[in-house]
Amino acid sequence: MHIIEQLQADQAAANAHQDPNANLCFFSTVDPNGSPQVRTLVLRQIAETTITLFINTSSPKWQQLSKQPRCQALLWYSSLQIQYRLSGIAEALASDAIQDNWHKRPLRAKLLDYFYDWTAPQSSRMTSRAGLLEQFEALSQRLTPEDLKPSSAAIGLSVQLDQIERLDLSQNDLPHARTLFDRSENGWTTHALVP
Repeated sequence: MHIIEQLQADQAAANAHQDPNANLCFFSTVDPNGSPQVRTLVLRQIAETTITLFINTSSPKWQQLSKQPRCQALLWYSSLQIQYRLSGIAEALASDAIQDNWHKRPLRAKLLDYFYDWTAPQSSRMTSRAGLLEQFEALSQRLTPEDLKPSSAAIGLSVQLDQIERLDLSQNDLPHARTLFDRSENGWTTHALVP
Protein backbone atom coordinates (compact mmCIF):
# COMPACT_ATOMS: atom_id res chain seq x y z
CA MET A 1 0.00 0.00 0.00
CA HIS A 2 1.27 3.47 -0.93
CA ILE A 3 2.21 5.61 2.11
CA ILE A 4 -0.52 8.22 1.49
CA GLU A 5 -3.12 5.45 1.12
CA GLN A 6 -1.80 3.93 4.38
CA LEU A 7 -2.01 7.32 6.12
CA GLN A 8 -5.57 7.86 4.89
CA ALA A 9 -6.53 4.31 5.94
CA ASP A 10 -5.03 4.86 9.40
CA GLN A 11 -6.91 8.14 9.79
CA ALA A 12 -10.15 6.40 8.75
CA ALA A 13 -9.49 3.58 11.25
CA ALA A 14 -8.78 6.14 14.00
CA ASN A 15 -12.09 7.84 13.16
CA ALA A 16 -13.86 4.47 13.30
CA HIS A 17 -12.36 3.96 16.78
CA GLN A 18 -13.56 7.47 17.75
CA ASP A 19 -9.98 8.47 18.43
CA PRO A 20 -10.06 12.10 19.67
CA ASN A 21 -6.93 12.86 17.62
CA ALA A 22 -8.20 11.39 14.35
CA ASN A 23 -8.72 14.78 12.68
CA LEU A 24 -6.05 16.75 14.52
CA CYS A 25 -2.35 17.35 14.09
CA PHE A 26 0.33 18.85 16.28
CA PHE A 27 1.85 21.49 14.03
CA SER A 28 5.40 22.71 14.51
CA THR A 29 7.07 25.88 13.22
CA VAL A 30 10.21 27.78 14.22
CA ASP A 31 10.05 31.23 15.81
CA PRO A 32 12.48 34.08 14.93
CA ASN A 33 14.82 32.97 17.75
CA GLY A 34 15.04 29.45 16.33
CA SER A 35 12.84 27.92 19.04
CA PRO A 36 10.26 25.30 18.04
CA GLN A 37 6.61 26.27 18.43
CA VAL A 38 3.98 23.50 18.51
CA ARG A 39 0.19 23.82 18.55
CA THR A 40 -2.85 21.63 17.84
CA LEU A 41 -4.72 22.26 14.57
CA VAL A 42 -7.52 20.57 12.69
CA LEU A 43 -6.16 18.53 9.79
CA ARG A 44 -8.51 19.45 6.94
CA GLN A 45 -7.27 17.15 4.18
CA ILE A 46 -4.65 14.54 3.37
CA ALA A 47 -3.89 14.41 -0.37
CA GLU A 48 -1.29 12.67 -2.55
CA THR A 49 1.57 15.06 -1.72
CA THR A 50 0.00 17.63 0.64
CA ILE A 51 -1.94 18.23 3.81
CA THR A 52 -4.30 21.16 4.23
CA LEU A 53 -4.82 23.28 7.35
CA PHE A 54 -6.71 26.53 8.02
CA ILE A 55 -5.06 29.35 9.92
CA ASN A 56 -5.38 33.11 10.45
CA THR A 57 -2.78 35.52 9.15
CA SER A 58 -2.86 37.40 12.46
CA SER A 59 -1.35 34.36 14.21
CA PRO A 60 2.34 34.02 15.07
CA LYS A 61 2.47 30.74 13.12
CA TRP A 62 1.73 32.61 9.87
CA GLN A 63 4.47 35.15 10.62
CA GLN A 64 6.85 32.25 11.35
CA LEU A 65 5.90 30.36 8.18
CA SER A 66 6.30 33.52 6.10
CA LYS A 67 9.94 33.68 7.19
CA GLN A 68 10.64 29.94 7.42
CA PRO A 69 8.11 27.80 5.53
CA ARG A 70 9.68 24.50 6.60
CA CYS A 71 7.34 22.83 9.12
CA GLN A 72 6.21 19.52 10.54
CA ALA A 73 2.88 18.01 11.56
CA LEU A 74 2.70 15.14 14.03
CA LEU A 75 -0.29 12.79 13.98
CA TRP A 76 -0.86 10.51 16.97
CA TYR A 77 -3.58 7.90 16.73
CA SER A 78 -3.61 6.48 20.26
CA SER A 79 -6.37 4.00 19.39
CA LEU A 80 -4.03 2.40 16.84
CA GLN A 81 -0.71 3.14 18.58
CA ILE A 82 0.53 4.78 15.37
CA GLN A 83 2.40 8.05 14.97
CA TYR A 84 3.20 9.99 11.79
CA ARG A 85 5.63 12.86 11.33
CA LEU A 86 4.84 14.79 8.14
CA SER A 87 7.54 17.24 7.02
CA GLY A 88 7.41 19.77 4.23
CA ILE A 89 7.10 23.33 3.00
CA ALA A 90 4.01 25.43 3.76
CA GLU A 91 2.36 27.85 1.35
CA ALA A 92 -0.90 29.77 1.35
CA LEU A 93 -3.71 28.39 -0.79
CA ALA A 94 -5.92 30.44 -3.07
CA SER A 95 -8.76 32.16 -1.19
CA ASP A 96 -11.36 29.74 -2.61
CA ALA A 97 -10.03 27.05 -0.22
CA ILE A 98 -11.60 28.94 2.69
CA GLN A 99 -14.67 29.93 0.64
CA ASP A 100 -15.34 26.28 -0.24
CA ASN A 101 -14.99 25.10 3.37
CA TRP A 102 -16.40 28.03 5.36
CA HIS A 103 -19.73 26.28 5.97
CA LYS A 104 -17.91 23.37 7.70
CA ARG A 105 -16.36 25.58 10.35
CA PRO A 106 -18.06 25.80 13.74
CA LEU A 107 -19.68 29.12 14.65
CA ARG A 108 -17.05 29.74 17.34
CA ALA A 109 -14.23 29.52 14.77
CA LYS A 110 -16.02 31.90 12.40
CA LEU A 111 -16.57 34.39 15.23
CA LEU A 112 -12.93 34.10 16.27
CA ASP A 113 -11.82 35.19 12.80
CA TYR A 114 -13.89 38.36 13.28
CA PHE A 115 -12.51 38.75 16.80
CA TYR A 116 -8.97 38.66 15.38
CA ASP A 117 -9.91 41.28 12.79
CA TRP A 118 -11.90 43.63 15.01
CA THR A 119 -10.72 43.12 18.59
CA ALA A 120 -7.29 41.54 18.99
CA PRO A 121 -4.98 39.41 16.83
CA GLN A 122 -4.53 35.75 17.63
CA SER A 123 -2.15 35.09 20.57
CA SER A 124 -2.29 38.70 21.79
CA ARG A 125 -2.36 39.22 25.55
CA MET A 126 -5.58 40.07 27.33
CA THR A 127 -5.95 41.40 30.87
CA SER A 128 -8.11 38.41 31.85
CA ARG A 129 -10.04 35.45 30.49
CA ALA A 130 -13.25 37.07 31.76
CA GLY A 131 -12.47 40.20 29.73
CA LEU A 132 -11.82 38.14 26.62
CA LEU A 133 -15.10 36.24 27.05
CA GLU A 134 -17.00 39.49 27.60
CA GLN A 135 -15.63 40.96 24.37
CA PHE A 136 -16.28 37.71 22.50
CA GLU A 137 -19.88 37.65 23.74
CA ALA A 138 -20.37 41.29 22.71
CA LEU A 139 -19.09 40.45 19.23
CA SER A 140 -21.34 37.40 18.96
CA GLN A 141 -24.35 39.57 19.90
CA ARG A 142 -23.52 42.05 17.11
CA LEU A 143 -23.26 39.38 14.39
CA THR A 144 -25.73 36.75 13.31
CA PRO A 145 -24.49 33.52 11.72
CA GLU A 146 -25.83 34.80 8.40
CA ASP A 147 -23.60 37.90 8.69
CA LEU A 148 -20.45 35.79 8.89
CA LYS A 149 -18.47 35.55 5.68
CA PRO A 150 -14.88 34.36 5.33
CA SER A 151 -12.42 36.91 6.69
CA SER A 152 -9.59 37.87 4.35
CA ALA A 153 -7.23 36.93 7.21
CA ALA A 154 -8.54 33.33 7.27
CA ILE A 155 -6.43 31.30 4.86
CA GLY A 156 -5.90 27.75 3.76
CA LEU A 157 -2.42 26.39 4.18
CA SER A 158 -0.97 23.62 2.05
CA VAL A 159 2.08 21.73 3.26
CA GLN A 160 3.95 20.16 0.35
CA LEU A 161 5.18 16.94 1.91
CA ASP A 162 8.71 15.75 1.21
CA GLN A 163 9.12 13.32 4.09
CA ILE A 164 6.85 11.08 6.15
CA GLU A 165 7.85 8.92 9.07
CA ARG A 166 5.48 6.23 10.34
CA LEU A 167 5.97 4.63 13.75
CA ASP A 168 3.82 1.63 14.67
CA LEU A 169 3.97 0.93 18.40
CA SER A 170 1.51 -1.99 18.28
CA GLN A 171 4.17 -4.64 17.71
CA ASN A 172 3.76 -6.27 21.17
CA ASP A 173 7.00 -8.19 21.88
CA LEU A 174 8.75 -7.12 18.67
CA PRO A 175 10.66 -3.84 18.19
CA HIS A 176 8.45 -0.98 17.00
CA ALA A 177 8.03 -0.72 13.22
CA ARG A 178 9.53 2.60 12.12
CA THR A 179 9.63 3.56 8.44
CA LEU A 180 10.82 6.69 6.64
CA PHE A 181 9.39 7.77 3.28
CA ASP A 182 11.22 10.40 1.20
CA ARG A 183 9.54 12.06 -1.77
CA SER A 184 11.35 13.09 -4.94
CA GLU A 185 10.21 13.72 -8.51
CA ASN A 186 10.16 9.91 -8.91
CA GLY A 187 7.71 9.37 -6.05
CA TRP A 188 8.14 7.98 -2.55
CA THR A 189 11.11 5.85 -1.49
CA THR A 190 10.96 3.68 1.63
CA HIS A 191 13.60 3.14 4.34
CA ALA A 192 13.27 0.96 7.42
CA LEU A 193 14.59 2.77 10.53
CA VAL A 194 15.86 1.45 13.81
CA PRO A 195 13.13 2.31 16.33
